[in-house]
Amino acid sequence: MANNLLLEIRNLKTYFEIRGALLKAVDDVSLSLEPGQTLGLVGESGCGKSVTASSVMGLVPIPPGKIAGGKIIFDGVDLLTLSESRMKKIRGNQISMIFQEPMTSLNPVFTVGDQVGEVIRLHQRHSRRETRHLVIKAFRQVGIPAPESRIKEYPHQMSGGMRQRVMIAMALACHPKLMIADEPTTALDVTIQAQILELMNKLKKETAASIMFITHDLGVIAEMAQRVAVMYAGKVVEEADVETLFEDPKHPYTVGLLGSIPVLGRGKKQRRLQTISGVVPSLFNLPEGCLFSERCSEARQECGRVAPQLVDLGNGHIVRCHNYG
Repeated sequence: MANNLLLEIRNLKTYFEIRGALLKAVDDVSLSLEPGQTLGLVGESGCGKSVTASSVMGLVPIPPGKIAGGKIIFDGVDLLTLSESRMKKIRGNQISMIFQEPMTSLNPVFTVGDQVGEVIRLHQRHSRRETRHLVIKAFRQVGIPAPESRIKEYPHQMSGGMRQRVMIAMALACHPKLMIADEPTTALDVTIQAQILELMNKLKKETAASIMFITHDLGVIAEMAQRVAVMYAGKVVEEADVETLFEDPKHPYTVGLLGSIPVLGRGKKQRRLQTISGVVPSLFNLPEGCLFSERCSEARQECGRVAPQLVDLGNGHIVRCHNYG
């Protein structure tokens, strides 16, 4: 099994030291991704999803951040052992990232064509003419109309949806094996969001790239992913294939997330929208036992005292909960 993995994260610990206190943003997280697979990473803001992605990309700011432990094995190589010069050759080439807000990721003083072309020139030896041809090809691939003229535009001249397509073109420019999409549709309206998701599914089939899709939206996960990992306060609390997770969630937090999704309908199908009581614990002052115990309706006495371990329920379904210990 391990030999068939494109990405394997083992017991990753990414911490930040802020004002003398230690913040455990990612604490003992293990994930894996097969070639051609989409893994959904879901959870509310601050749970460690984006820090996990930054750790894979080698973009954790040091200091105040540090990788305190674990391994990130990509294509047989532990990325945490590589120098920054070697990571630069991988970043944007074999592993690329699509960010949440393209307006802050694109440089406002350069044309979008120049910015995508820069990625190609950085990793591949092409003339300016060949690079321009490849940029136009990438724009056409992501559905940007009239690419010959659009490559001359600046980010502010494009709509939010078109800017996100530019970011996807940039991510695909060097034909990476792995794409990390960090909330790529959050800043877009619903119609454009659907178009971007449809585009990413189409491109995944065409390129056979693996995708780590980070979001707080379970509806997006249902549309995009084959496997789902649910994070809470820096830890993975449940992981399963997408059908199993939606049909038979085990962790009370996952059950709460699914219960908070509005359901349209009348009569028996109609139900009151559920909420999860309480708030996420401060990462500066985490409880001793289960991190979800203070918000959990099923919590027992031991939940507040003893931290649960991951339990394998079979068929790749794992859960971190005393109810299944």
